[in-house]
Amino acid sequence: MTGTLDIPGFRPYHAKVVGKTVLSSSFVRIYFGSDEFYRLGTDGFDQRIKILLPLSGERWGDPHLFDPESIAKGLWYQQWKALDNANRNPVRTYTIRSANPRQRLLSVDFVLHEHPGPAGLFAQQCCIGDNVVIIGPDAFSRHSALGIDFLPGTAHHLLLMGDETAVPAIAASMECLKRTRWKGSGNVIIEVPRADDASLLCSMVTPRRFHVAALDREHHEERGSQLRIRLRALIEKGKLSETRDDLYVWLAGESSVVRSLRRLLVTDLGLSRERIVFTGYWRQGTEEM
Repeated sequence: MTGTLDIPGFRPYHAKVVGKTVLSSSFVRIYFGSDEFYRLGTDGFDQRIKILLPLSGERWGDPHLFDPESIAKGLWYQQWKALDNANRNPVRTYTIRSANPRQRLLSVDFVLHEHPGPAGLFAQQCCIGDNVVIIGPDAFSRHSALGIDFLPGTAHHLLLMGDETAVPAIAASMECLKRTRWKGSGNVIIEVPRADDASLLCSMVTPRRFHVAALDREHHEERGSQLRIRLRALIEKGKLSETRDDLYVWLAGESSVVRSLRRLLVTDLGLSRERIVFTGYWRQGTEEM
């Protein structure tokens, strides 16, 4: 839902953990509740949010985060940047998995992985009642659809590819397409760490004419190798050529992998760059996805 007021599209919401479900070896879904979520935006698809995590002692370093003037002017980021490191709460970007303003609920899927940083530790250790701040869409704002990259326009054929960090965005986008009764066709190709992750994704909700390939890399050391192999096969077998002029591609995940997939589509398939949206959600060698 997009509102009518000319106010910032995103605002801070003080929220608490109200539920937690382990989905598979690599995924956990956390439910957040807030009395303020009555105005939470529901534009859907791959819309991003920011999650601010508490400092030691459940502390928020910005004393003006919830000042009415700060919220009205959308100043949370400038204020956060101006803080010294000791008072700067860790902030990470995630995808809205589901938003329900009537029930005052928001769910986010987290990836569990080795060597977690602040958000990974939070996902592993959080309990009911733990506090966070969600920087999310304001349904009252005409700008509430900020942070959505999945914009297929009039395309009738879609290809979505990514690693485990792209799963929440792909799953949410597929559910939105199904709700809007989108009538095209498409492929979803995802590489995940373990076999039970892949099994979970095989039941992903999609429009009727979609094919989902969930590939695990338990026995493949090189990240992204299966995505490249599957994409090359689609190109070589001509599966994408017949829809090339009406194809929209969405790629997300580790930066170098996403770039290599885009290169294959441009050089081997001859797809126009304007038909590809690609996002590096994380970079190999960084501490946290």
